[in-house]
Amino acid sequence: MTQFMTTDTTLPAYMAYPKFLLEMIDLSETAKLVYIVLFDRARVSQVKGGWADEHGNVFIYYPIRDLAESVHKSEMSVKTALAALEDHALILRKRQGVGKANRIYIKLPVDRNLSARQTEHCPSDGKKTVCHMERKLSGNKNKESKTNESKRRSKGYGKFQNVFLSDGDMDFLRQTVPQLREYIERLSAYMQSTGKSYADHAATIRCWYDRDNPAQPSRNYDCEDDESL
Repeated sequence: MTQFMTTDTTLPAYMAYPKFLLEMIDLSETAKLVYIVLFDRARVSQVKGGWADEHGNVFIYYPIRDLAESVHKSEMSVKTALAALEDHALILRKRQGVGKANRIYIKLPVDRNLSARQTEHCPSDGKKTVCHMERKLSGNKNKESKTNESKRRSKGYGKFQNVFLSDGDMDFLRQTVPQLREYIERLSAYMQSTGKSYADHAATIRCWYDRDNPAQPSRNYDCEDDESL
């Protein structure tokens, strides 16, 4: 049974859908759905407080079984979605030890301007041309912001000079990622060949390294039913 929504209708529980997900066409719908659920729980943790590390970064815990039930997907589909989100630097999972649930950090793209979809609601003052131009220029502004971000960083790394890392990023990665040069070249070639882009190249490299080198004792994502993330 359904009914029309009126001005007095009490809205049902709902989750926020970050608009930047609409632009990530190479991310599966399942991965987007998983991110929305994680993002919603992180917002609750942010409001309640007490769920932040020493740097002020909010984290959550969400067992694979519970997450699969929340999105009505198989556990294998959820594991694949989580791996994809890590590849896109939209989440970061930190292992807490054997038998302990991993922390999940939710990440957001930086320096992202409003897209054409976000400028649809222009003032209805008859100046339709202005609204149209705002929609047209939004893509150019987005490209400009990425260029400015690149300029603020040190020179590009990798064979194709497309891996942008600040001095602080390099210091951190040198201390935590052996064979750093190999990972830089791997990311550079992958982005050049596929056309993909990542919000944070340092986080992407670290995620790839963590995935290639799981904590001891060696464990993979094929968790038992009663194991957490």
